[in-house]
Amino acid sequence: MKLLQTFTLGMLLLIMVFSCSKTLSEEEYYNAAKEAYTKEKFQDAVVNFNKLVENYPDGERAAESSFMLGFINANDIKNFEEAKKYYEKFIKTYPDHELADDAQYELDTLGKDINELPIFKQLNADSTQQ
Repeated sequence: MKLLQTFTLGMLLLIMVFSCSKTLSEEEYYNAAKEAYTKEKFQDAVVNFNKLVENYPDGERAAESSFMLGFINANDIKNFEEAKKYYEKFIKTYPDHELADDAQYELDTLGKDINELPIFKQLNADSTQQ
């Protein structure tokens, strides 16, 4: 009887370990990240985008997810050091991606007040010249 209980307990532990460490599909991580972002659960979004990039570095959603890691840290969490790390990695990994220019712009304006952004400086200059 003791042997059966030990075996059963061991099997339950194995099942728990394997079920907790299950890797989701790329699309499941992406959808979980988007849903978390929509609900303003930014840390959960970061976790899921990170898992997607780690588990599917060559996946269809890896580049966009990498960009979003920088974007969320910069614009929602306001962790500019993390944002800088992610944007620099994005530019290095995906230099020809359509979001590479956006990542560079985000890097160039990281942490700046909206009134300090080049587009708004230009608009203010144009309005004073009239």
